Amino acid sequence: MNAPHRFILEPYKGPSTRHTCPQCSKPREFARYVDTTTGELLPEHVGKCNRSDACAYHYPPRDYFRDNGTHPTEADGSAWTPKPEPPPFPPHLHKRAEVAALRAHPERNNLAAYWRDRIGAERWNTVARDYALGTWPSGSLAGAAIYWQVDHLGNVKAGKVMQYDPSTGKRVHGAQSWVHALTGGIPEGSRLEQCLYGEHLLKSWPMDAPVAVVESEKTAMIAAALVPSILWVAVGAVGAFTLAKLQALTGRKVLAFPDLSRDGSAFTKWREKAVEIGHLFDAVHVSDLLEHMATDADREAGLDIGDYLLRSGDEIATTETPNTSAPVNVPAMILSEAETVMQRWAERNPAINTLVDVLGLDLKSAKITKLVPAK
Repeated sequence: MNAPHRFILEPYKGPSTRHTCPQCSKPREFARYVDTTTGELLPEHVGKCNRSDACAYHYPPRDYFRDNGTHPTEADGSAWTPKPEPPPFPPHLHKRAEVAALRAHPERNNLAAYWRDRIGAERWNTVARDYALGTWPSGSLAGAAIYWQVDHLGNVKAGKVMQYDPSTGKRVHGAQSWVHALTGGIPEGSRLEQCLYGEHLLKSWPMDAPVAVVESEKTAMIAAALVPSILWVAVGAVGAFTLAKLQALTGRKVLAFPDLSRDGSAFTKWREKAVEIGHLFDAVHVSDLLEHMATDADREAGLDIGDYLLRSGDEIATTETPNTSAPVNVPAMILSEAETVMQRWAERNPAINTLVDVLGLDLKSAKITKLVPAK
């Protein structure tokens, strides 16, 4: 086997040459590295996930040999010297004019059509403006939401396009794309690089104020509308709770809310990742609140923190008529300002299977402050 590099990703020769990713657990999405000198595969965790937008796992041979304190040898037994890695392509950035054009005509946005009535037009419009929500104008995705990923420096790195049913607010499965894919693709010589959804809001958010991390962009917006005293950001997928996405939160207090899953695997993965990269943060806590509150039906449906906020709001709402512009009432939440690590949610209302009426963070010498939803 001849190749310009000693180690390469195994060439595709059918399903048997693609494996289960060790990070996102997706089958037939993981390419392992092969030694071009011997034809042997490196260990099963040394490779790259094909799901670059949702997982981005990549453990190259150089890291494997470094972490294990070993090095490959040439056929004559001498030490092998790797060729220097070429510099990475710069990230593809969208132009501001493109973002502005696709934020026009918000009244055509199918996601907004539902949520304006659900949580109030004024409140939704404020959140949509803050999160730079866009609308795709034409074709089969006409009216789809555009979730612009803008980093803390103001660079527009990506735009996820996702269609919703305006009558239910639910995602239309299979109706999803990216702005770059719909506008000719990423130019040669550049690459897709993602960031947190809502990351640009960190610039004006105090370093000692908490940041909540959720999976989906829609959840971040709903939670931001109902609990505006916390900054909500989204990683975009259960497998995207990674160093690459979360490094923008370095030095901050982070509270993570993974979606429910049938077997609790989402919570487990996020908790393990938080331990792995916890040194980045001032404090990090992966909440098990939903795991304790969920019914089997909730797990099957994959509910998230936004669903529980809304469910609780429904049960205590006092508005006289439906579809009013008045905001949904949200249970009072308690958040500690203490400098120590956030440990756990301390109190919950056992009478209802909704978000707790009182949410406490059990901290040493904690100062408790009630967060009141915006009016």
